[in-house]
Amino acid sequence: MNKKKIKALIPPLISLLVSLASAIGMFRLYTPTKYLPFYLLGLTLLLPTAVNLSLFILKIPTRAKRRKTTDEAECKAVTKEAGKFKKFLLTLSKFFGFIWRFIKKHINFEKCIKYLSFIFAAVSFAVIQYFFAISLKAATSLYTVNYAYAVLLIAIFLVYIVLDKWMLHNEDAGEYATALGCNVRSILALARLVLLLIIPSIFIKLLGLYELQKYVVIAIAVIFYWSSVFTLLSYIARAVRHELESAPDIRIPTPFSGGSGKDMGIVSYLEDNTGITMRGLWSVKLIKKLIIPSLIAVFLLFWFSTGIIEIGSGQHGALYNFGKLYEKPLEPGLHLTLPWPFGKTVIYDTDAVSSITIGYRSDTSSDNVWTQTHGSEEYELLLGGGEELVSINLCIEYRIGDLNAYLVNCANPEAILEASAYELVADKTLITDLNTLLSVDREAFAADFKIDLTEKIKIRNTGLEVVSVVLESIHPPLGIADIYQQLVSAEIDATTRIMYAKAAAAVRVLEAETLYNSSVSFATAEQLSKIAEAKAEVAEFMASVAADNENSTAYRYYKYIDAVKNAYGNANLIIVGSDIDRSRIYFGSFNN
Repeated sequence: MNKKKIKALIPPLISLLVSLASAIGMFRLYTPTKYLPFYLLGLTLLLPTAVNLSLFILKIPTRAKRRKTTDEAECKAVTKEAGKFKKFLLTLSKFFGFIWRFIKKHINFEKCIKYLSFIFAAVSFAVIQYFFAISLKAATSLYTVNYAYAVLLIAIFLVYIVLDKWMLHNEDAGEYATALGCNVRSILALARLVLLLIIPSIFIKLLGLYELQKYVVIAIAVIFYWSSVFTLLSYIARAVRHELESAPDIRIPTPFSGGSGKDMGIVSYLEDNTGITMRGLWSVKLIKKLIIPSLIAVFLLFWFSTGIIEIGSGQHGALYNFGKLYEKPLEPGLHLTLPWPFGKTVIYDTDAVSSITIGYRSDTSSDNVWTQTHGSEEYELLLGGGEELVSINLCIEYRIGDLNAYLVNCANPEAILEASAYELVADKTLITDLNTLLSVDREAFAADFKIDLTEKIKIRNTGLEVVSVVLESIHPPLGIADIYQQLVSAEIDATTRIMYAKAAAAVRVLEAETLYNSSVSFATAEQLSKIAEAKAEVAEFMASVAADNENSTAYRYYKYIDAVKNAYGNANLIIVGSDIDRSRIYFGSFNN
């Protein structure tokens, strides 16, 4: 490929790279905004851009000029005169040359590059189709756009016009470059058509006139699948004709493309791909006559469709006819209203429960620990005595009970609900102290609070309905919470110590009572034993008296012998006397 042909490919290549960068930029815009048309525009640009970029793979050079070989005589001379190292290098070069010739003989690089181009185009086509199909379900009303995005899209629109004019000046650069230029022009024309849908919808949204995202998504889907069908048909047709390497004209017929140069219309597309001149056919003439009335009819049909409103389950619609609110809200179902801009319907999720927090504005979900902040702004209340402060945190859940009253009577019903809740909290804390408030029954407090709050907002007719009130925490202010916790801990510790002292005293009393009872029992037993011994001695004495009265001689002799036994026991006895009868003397122990 000479330098002139390479230079002719620069405009379409740069334009395709700009289109690819625009697609990536649309994906980046979608991330913070969640505005689905941005993402769909990126996919609409990416599909034909990726397929056209695959055509450049076919232009990878596959044939190199064969190097002239030296004749045999010269090689022999070199071999003869060369040293051992040169001989080794020559042998090695012959070896690699043999391998290279073998690879070239058995592998067709041109076919490999063709297959690579086909695979890249097919994979890109399939993947983009998949992502487009699943992204259609990602539409949400919770998106954010501003005028800066609209201005950016206008700038991109102007860049596409400049690139289109550049392509027009490149149409005489050769068949291949001209075909690529037509392809790029069709991509830019499709992109401009989508931008003409997105830019006005953003302005209409920001002006508060109407929500057009749903219709824009449908229109972009039609354009995308139109582009997909003609890209696929054109690619297959050129591949069958083996024209992808010479004249890869896979442009997408684009209505209203305008401009000079090669026609981008559907008639020109059919003529180029079928070989039939269709401009003189009566059907084509009829179509040309009917196209303007048909477009007007389609526009009117689209315009009247803006008056068909679908209200989902759990929702109600506020209907504005010529700017005046209709008194009765629209119930769930299909409704026929005046088309835009004469009629406007704003849908509200009346069954959806919302919540506000009274006492602090939470930054993150966290436990209600007294000594830690619960949010960026914590509300402190002055108690009845004027010397104490308290922080009360409540979660109030509410929903729209009367949509008409919600829209008509108050400019900001949620603000009135929040102000009424703070007012009610202040009323309930003016007549109490901290200790009483900390010991309150939370469920009863929340139930009474809900009743009183409902009465307050009912008087002001805000249209809101209080669903539930949850008392999350009551605690001292953060500045004194640590000290208050220490005081509470000291009181708990004092109570614990008193309880331990009472338990120890009870144990001591019980031990003393046990010792007292044991001592009394022991003394009583000893007294009874003494009495028993005394009675035994008296009984023994009375028996001795009775025995003495019966036989005084025998008893007294017995007592004498007993006295002698007790007196002498086992002592040695010496008997002295002249008339002692030894035969009547007994030697032995009285005990035996």
